[in-house]
Amino acid sequence: MSDQKSGMSKGCLIALIIAAAILAVFIALSIVCYVKRDSIMEWGLVQMAETSQKEILANLPKGVTKEDIELVVANFKIAVKEKKIPAEELQSIAFMYQEVLKDKKIDGDEALVVLEQLRKYSGVEGVPIQDSVIQNNTDGL
Repeated sequence: MSDQKSGMSKGCLIALIIAAAILAVFIALSIVCYVKRDSIMEWGLVQMAETSQKEILANLPKGVTKEDIELVVANFKIAVKEKKIPAEELQSIAFMYQEVLKDKKIDGDEALVVLEQLRKYSGVEGVPIQDSVIQNNTDGL
């Protein structure tokens, strides 16, 4: 009876090592995501702008042309990449996208809201989406 081993079994030791490795990877990824959070948000917003452009082009609102949409989205992507938009405003744009995409699609009224927000935050004046068209189409929102 004095042949009993003290300590953990091999299976328990292996499980403990695997759990520690998973924890280390999780901590490392958390640190990377925290350090790169601005870049990740910018990438996400550019992807959302491109996705919304496709959705809006599929259901083109009245008074807006394909060229208008392409110009607004292109200017917005440039503004994001050049970091012309403050982080607080990037967060409000992300929130706006969450609200608009709750139903998984962008209809005509939502398209005008998205385009107006992208135009506003891109900092580019004179984009040919007329304020009267946006005002008339968003009165019901």
